[in-house]
Amino acid sequence: MKFVSKFAVALSLASLSLTAAPALAQDKPKKEKKGKETAAPAAPKRNYSKPFIAAFSPVLDKFNKTKDYAGAKADYPTVIAAIQNDDDRYEAGILAINIGAQLKDIAFQEQGIDLMLASASTPANVKTEYTFRKGAIAYDGKRFPDAERLMTDAYNLGHRGNNIEFLISNAQSQQNKDADAMAWLGKAIDADKAKGSVNKAYYVRAANLSAKAKNYGGAANWYKQLLMTENNADYWHDALAFFDRSLTTNPEEALDIMRLMRVTNGLRFQQEYAQYLDSLSYIGVRYPAEAVSVLDEGFTKGVISRNNVTFSEKYNEAKSRLAEDTRTLPGTIAPAKASAKGMLASLTADSFFSHKDYKTAKELYESALAKSPILDKDGKDQTDRTRFRLAMSKTMLGDYTGAKADFAMLTSANRKAIAEYWNIYIDQMAKSPVAAPATT
Repeated sequence: MKFVSKFAVALSLASLSLTAAPALAQDKPKKEKKGKETAAPAAPKRNYSKPFIAAFSPVLDKFNKTKDYAGAKADYPTVIAAIQNDDDRYEAGILAINIGAQLKDIAFQEQGIDLMLASASTPANVKTEYTFRKGAIAYDGKRFPDAERLMTDAYNLGHRGNNIEFLISNAQSQQNKDADAMAWLGKAIDADKAKGSVNKAYYVRAANLSAKAKNYGGAANWYKQLLMTENNADYWHDALAFFDRSLTTNPEEALDIMRLMRVTNGLRFQQEYAQYLDSLSYIGVRYPAEAVSVLDEGFTKGVISRNNVTFSEKYNEAKSRLAEDTRTLPGTIAPAKASAKGMLASLTADSFFSHKDYKTAKELYESALAKSPILDKDGKDQTDRTRFRLAMSKTMLGDYTGAKADFAMLTSANRKAIAEYWNIYIDQMAKSPVAAPATT
């Protein structure tokens, strides 16, 4: 990605005017209306050498009077040869910058900048500005070590604006100094926040740098910040993909991440549909209705193909079980509610959730939680899993306040982390003019 195109040229380096030979450029007193003399705005007193004035004046005339920019450049070495002091050096630098700007000669402008930066006569604010501009020339010329050094100097001298923090970061990144680049990108984001704006490219860049360093949690967090500002399916995909890679999850946790990716329209690739299916099917096709629905969606979008043996076999298996599963499901409600063990109600609720019957799923999850702790056949506590899915059911029903309250009661680290993303989704849906969320 090319972040800056002809950046140095766009800065319009010829910003210092040349109107007269330096020896004649001193301000004279001005008269007020009543004839009283008043001092002109204070200007630095310059002490140009006589040899310099003699060499400078004819070159300046070519530049100003005859507009012979090429001739001025050709004669410019006589100006350099006549430099006797810092005032000479400063004025010679201004002239070179202006000649170079007219001729679109970046190297010549840079020569002028070097003279100005080397002169003790250059005002501090001008030196700061032109340190940055020299850095911009280096950046555009892909001299990234020089660009980093000069722009960092300009920043330390007080230069702000021109996205300087981002440019420093990118110059460092081009040198594979990614840790430094991340730190400066953080400064760029902080500078944007201080202005009340959000540059999305900064967040995406920060996420990419984090991923490059295999810090997938960090990458997910950058996208999470973007999601807080915009409901964007691409951001959802990248946030959840990086987040999933940052965690060691069990199949049930992975499934609930994939469900959120799907409900936010974030599923993008074949491997994600395969991962979704694996989470549904790690002990056989447990949820045929959801498996058929997900696969149909993938086939329709063209992301996955019916010619893929794995997908077609899973689809046929789920399809063959769907009718029986749908027929027998209503009869499971009463036994699940009557059981003294909450796990039966929780598992039954899972089946109703997969059929998009969120109301019945909600009732069964609540029944299960009334019998907590909810222990599976191995004696492991599944209370968090059950409460999480109760919150999901409430989310799908549009009960956002209730869902958030349940998410807030989670105790396991993974479930709490996954809930952060569901809560972002809830916040987005609460702001949406559409009352009910999309269904899985």
